[in-house]
Amino acid sequence: MILNLGTMEYGKTLSIQRKLNNLRNESRIDDCMIVVEHPDVYTAGIHWLPGPEQQEIDVVRIERGGSITYHGPGQLVTYYIINLRERNLNVLNLIEILQDCNIDLLEQWSIPALPRLGKETGVWTGSRKIASIGLALKGFSTLHGCALNVSTDLGGFNRINPCDFSPDIMTSMENETGYSISMDSVREKYMRIASEKLNIGDVVKNRDSLDYINELLSETVL
Repeated sequence: MILNLGTMEYGKTLSIQRKLNNLRNESRIDDCMIVVEHPDVYTAGIHWLPGPEQQEIDVVRIERGGSITYHGPGQLVTYYIINLRERNLNVLNLIEILQDCNIDLLEQWSIPALPRLGKETGVWTGSRKIASIGLALKGFSTLHGCALNVSTDLGGFNRINPCDFSPDIMTSMENETGYSISMDSVREKYMRIASEKLNIGDVVKNRDSLDYINELLSETVL
């Protein structure tokens, strides 16, 4: 299933991810994807070593790979609760699928993009990074995922070294095309692409998603 949560504060979404991950490891739910936008927030993975200039930034430390990044309005964020054992995949395999999802999407706006692995993991157009990917594995199932800059205010990256790079490497779909792009259009197209590539099922939209999650977890999480 695909859960479209609209705009949601990062901490609430993180709580949902972790609980769904537990349920997936217990085989109580199928694989799922969360689609969301976040208000401004900085998150840091297990490889982040803050420099003196970043000590005063309010950062959410999380269990994904990678370093520090920025999330904010105009960024399409997708999280994946995927049981790798059942699919006979490893984390690298899933990263490659997510890179392909983003590349296929960007192609529809005539933005040439290529995948990169290692320190540069994500999706790049020329020398600029347009999508970041960071996953965690708990049990046999993943959490965390991908952030694609659609109409993101790139100034949000200026207080950090995103993924340990200079902030000026970051770009967005609107920055590359030079015109306004509808987040709704990007979201709908991405959900269709990911649904096909991951064989992940139907979309449970907006408020229905929240009601479904609350019922699934048998408690109020929002």
